[in-house]
Amino acid sequence: MTAETQPENSPPHLLQTWLDELPYQLLLLERVLLPEEDFPFDYGPLSLDALEAHLLEQDNSGQESEKRAEFVESATAYLGEVLLGVAGGAWGWNTRPVDDRPGQPVICPDPELELSPVAPKLLISYALRVRTGTAFAEEMARLRQAVTARQQVIPGWQPVKEHTPLVDPRVARPEHPGLSAWLAERSEALSAWCKDAFDGAWRWNFHPGTLDWLEAVVKQRFATVAEFEAARDEPFVQGACWYLGEVIRRNKGAVWQYIPFDPDAEPGAPGSRENVWTEVPFVDQPDKRIGGAAIPLECLRELLPEGDGGGEPNERQRGLQDELFWFRASSYAHVGALLTRLGMVSHEKVDSVLTEYARFAHSELTPHEVPGALESFGVAVSAHADDVDDLEGSYTSLLKEAAALTDGAVTITDVRLHGGEYGEILEFTRNGVLVTQDTEHHSFDYLDHLAISEFIGHVDPDPGDDTRRFYLADFVNLRDATYNSYYVFATPEQATVLEKELGLDLR
Repeated sequence: MTAETQPENSPPHLLQTWLDELPYQLLLLERVLLPEEDFPFDYGPLSLDALEAHLLEQDNSGQESEKRAEFVESATAYLGEVLLGVAGGAWGWNTRPVDDRPGQPVICPDPELELSPVAPKLLISYALRVRTGTAFAEEMARLRQAVTARQQVIPGWQPVKEHTPLVDPRVARPEHPGLSAWLAERSEALSAWCKDAFDGAWRWNFHPGTLDWLEAVVKQRFATVAEFEAARDEPFVQGACWYLGEVIRRNKGAVWQYIPFDPDAEPGAPGSRENVWTEVPFVDQPDKRIGGAAIPLECLRELLPEGDGGGEPNERQRGLQDELFWFRASSYAHVGALLTRLGMVSHEKVDSVLTEYARFAHSELTPHEVPGALESFGVAVSAHADDVDDLEGSYTSLLKEAAALTDGAVTITDVRLHGGEYGEILEFTRNGVLVTQDTEHHSFDYLDHLAISEFIGHVDPDPGDDTRRFYLADFVNLRDATYNSYYVFATPEQATVLEKELGLDLR
């Protein structure tokens, strides 16, 4: 019997209700209740110290009881997820009544630890009563001690956390052939789509601000949902869906997904005809904790009113730019985990970088900061876009740093810039062979980035067993500024994943 068919106040039903609310509670804490606070939402021990301090402050602030209860509910969800990360296990339900509820959520540590369930809400009540500011840390230490004791008996043992739906990262679906074909078709049709829809008058640069233009033209083109539905398979609507999804992907690091029809799917489940996610391209963030997801077609439809056009917009009354709010941008921690999964860097390297950048390891990165993170992990090099002190020295550093990534497959020596007023010929020796590259400089201060994109290929390993090469990383420019050129060193397979999951274009 599933939770949905259980009596309303049965433990399975109450637990399922809590699990359904969990992503909302965590997002509420991060985006609404603590949006301006210096709070590390990394689900680590330091965040529990900060959470307990905020709870004590809220409890002593004279705030309305309803607001305090809302904060406690979200804090319960966060505290439980952090403790599960230490002790493993899963959420459960205790039937002892609490306040006006017939029970409360508890975490049940990994069974091999032989520990009793922990009630996060009771732990919060205890913290507010003793007011030491260390109650959460002490509980964390107790669980860690149990894990350490088990590891002494079974070396290498680790507690296993059961997957919390819509909260924990998960593996992305394999890209469906139909989705691949749709993405390729829409990308190739972009120029024609712009000319048809806007007479080519709009610069489509995937900046979030362009979504206001898209929203305006959709509302101009369609008066009602019925008109939109009649044109849903036409090039304009399909192109608009792709563009909205691409803005999300490139700015937030989402991936395109597609769920084909499954005749064996339960009614309402993904794959069934009744499910809105079936047989429609959507963008998702399966590899991020509480990542966002959206169906561009639905987002566009909900801009329009039902009926004759005189009513209110469908369901959500928010603009297209607001969709970005629900997606989580990449972070150093996320990039490091992805590089480890792809076998591009070691766990030790990731740990050292995250330790160095501990203060902002979980902070969200803007699009141009993502390739910078790749460079920090040692899988990319960059060419400075602002003024440099020495042209020849800068080219030398770039070439030698790139060669160092090839693990000895390529060596670069004898870098020399000569000729012309500022130096027009760049020469260097690659594995003993002289390479000559024309450059163009208008001063002693700025590198020739076009020339760099041409000669960086000489640092690629020779074709054969090593398929890695340098890819120029394109990203969305969010503001007027100088942006470095980044070159990512990867295999074709790795580059494909980096593109899809980090919102980059690698070429």
